[in-house]
Parts: sequence; structure tokens; C-alpha cells
Amino acid sequence: MSRLIIIICLTNGLVIAGASRAAGSCRVTNETGYTFTVSSGNAANQRVRAHATAAIEAGKIQGKSEEGKSISGACKDGGELVIQEKNGVPLLQPKKKK
Repeated sequence: MSRLIIIICLTNGLVIAGASRAAGSCRVTNETGYTFTVSSGNAANQRVRAHATAAIEAGKIQGKSEEGKSISGACKDGGELVIQEKNGVPLLQPKKKK
């Protein structure tokens, strides 16, 4: 009986740990033609592809494209951002609610 209790506790702990990591994410929509490699929170080398939406770790954001374009900003848990290009410069901004 004690083995069953230990297995149940370990399983519940893994599920809770996985859920807390998933909750700390931010959605980024990239409307530019550049793919960015982004570091945010405690995660590095996250990809936000051109004309796509990606979920990245919440926190301070710094990103760079292969073409040398860069973005920076911050996102809270559950936040939504958009990357738009204005006058040849990619800008990371909060996504406007529709």
C-alpha cells in the first residue's frame, strides 16, 4: 500500500510541476518576414518564426534575427505581444484587443 501512495504522490508532483511551467507563457505573433531567436525568462534559443505565432517563456525578452534585426521587451504570464515592422525596424508591442 505504501508503494502505491508514493507512486501517486510522485505522479501528482510531476503533473503540478508541468502545469506551473505551462502557465508561465506568453504568446508572440510575428507579422514580419524575419525569424527571431529569442531569450526570455529562464529559457534561451526559442524560435519565433516569420508570419507565425509562438508561445515563449514570460519575462524579459531579447531576440535577434539572422539578418541582424533585434527586438526587446517584456511580457507577463498570459500576455500577448506582436512583432510589427515600421520603417524597416521590427517593434515588439502589446497586442491590441479586438
